[in-house]
Amino acid sequence: MQPFTRFLIVSLGTAILAASSPLHAEDRKEILGVWKGGMPGEPFGSIELTITPTKITGRNARNGKSLGEGNYRLDPATKAIDSQGLEAPVRGKTYFGIYSLEGTTLKWASTNRGKKRPSELVHRPDKDIFLMVLERQK
Repeated sequence: MQPFTRFLIVSLGTAILAASSPLHAEDRKEILGVWKGGMPGEPFGSIELTITPTKITGRNARNGKSLGEGNYRLDPATKAIDSQGLEAPVRGKTYFGIYSLEGTTLKWASTNRGKKRPSELVHRPDKDIFLMVLERQK
């Protein structure tokens, strides 16, 4: 698993939800649930996120190891999702991201150390942009 995977997952957790347009409010409901997937080049199931209205937790679904938790803020109007680490080694660090929800697929691109939000849902580690592609679990 890439080092960024752990940093990203550890940075997820208790929800701080931003106000948004009613047209996009359904994203707040649609993002809730259990999601499984990974980053391009990783085996499917390398990452499992459980997203509730107040918390996101992550684990490596292949070996059951916890990947941590943290705060997040979702803005459905701009498709922005930002997370802040609550545990070492990412405690206090903020990761800026964007997302898309299409049917049962959640795509989430985020920076590792940058202060600039990605403009595209792409996986470009050389540009400090990391993409998770996750499928909703039943």
